[in-house]
Amino acid sequence: MTEHLPTTGIDKGPAKLLKVLVIEDDVRWRTWVESNLESAGHHVHTASDGIVGLEMIAQVKPDVILCDIEMPRLNGFGVLEALRQQPGISDIPLIFLTSRNARVDQRKGMALGADDYLTKPFSREELLSAIAGALSRRETLAERLRHYTEEHRRELAAPWAHELLTPLNGILGIASMLEAEPGAISPAELRELARSIHASARRQQEFARKLVQHFQVEQMKEFNWRDPAAVVEAGAGIEDEAIGVAERMGRSTDLQVECVRAAVAINVQWLRALAAELTENACKFSPKGSPVTVTARVVDGLYRIEITDLGPGMTPEERSSIAAFRQFDRAKHEQQGLGLGLSLVRNVARLHRGSCGLEPGPGGQGLRAVVELPLAE
Repeated sequence: MTEHLPTTGIDKGPAKLLKVLVIEDDVRWRTWVESNLESAGHHVHTASDGIVGLEMIAQVKPDVILCDIEMPRLNGFGVLEALRQQPGISDIPLIFLTSRNARVDQRKGMALGADDYLTKPFSREELLSAIAGALSRRETLAERLRHYTEEHRRELAAPWAHELLTPLNGILGIASMLEAEPGAISPAELRELARSIHASARRQQEFARKLVQHFQVEQMKEFNWRDPAAVVEAGAGIEDEAIGVAERMGRSTDLQVECVRAAVAINVQWLRALAAELTENACKFSPKGSPVTVTARVVDGLYRIEITDLGPGMTPEERSSIAAFRQFDRAKHEQQGLGLGLSLVRNVARLHRGSCGLEPGPGGQGLRAVVELPLAE
């Protein structure tokens, strides 16, 4: 069906001059959007497909991106996924422009972190309003982030923005759909919406948990605190955590676990945290179908935990510079995060008079994390 373009309007110009990138393969819509934005005083760049659009994002660094979904070579979802993995540009607001009106596409876009979703045909006023709204929401959240992370602003800005905004955008986007059309949603669609909300909320919960544990350990380090009476019968707890993480990440068939029981001088909460973080890291950064091995045994009077994967591994420089809020080669990895896991493991081990080391896996492939903890006296 032919889509009729709305009438182009004229006004006196915007309150703020913006750089806008329009990624649209339909030349009529691309020209119409460009004309309306330029008449509003914005500086507009255009791209005819997703591949060209991604190249221009890195070059132009626009204030906002308007992107079609159905495009040759790389569709809009692919553009958004690639954008959210690029440090320095991952927090640029992206608004989908599309002729699709199916709720499943809206859910996918919002879950991936889209800031808004305009269905063609839309008016000039709707276009300008969507841009203003997306920028306003980003600026409000960015201001809060700056307030809480000013001390480490340079290192934290991009990862924090990505990890906080993506699941929140998914939840808020789906909530807006439920509010706007409650009577038009079938039971099957409602269940699908609930699953999407649950997935986004679970991601936000995991992020919050990691932050809480990180700051707990930082406070313990400040006071050189540890519980001298803490003892746990290690082995079963490590196996339980490793199995639970592998199930959650769809890697149960890849997991190989063999843990000897022994009394270890550590609180059960922190032992489980060590096992969970190292297993998650191994599953996250290794290909599905490759083995993830978890072993624990007594070696030279210490309890030695080893977790090995066959992922890309880390360079010697990366292994020696592990720190919270630092993740290496974000642009190369599909999985993202804030680098809290390995830093947490290392700090917990040291607080309990133990150690944490990273080394290449078997044959130099992958990564082996080694944690040694003292046995209980």
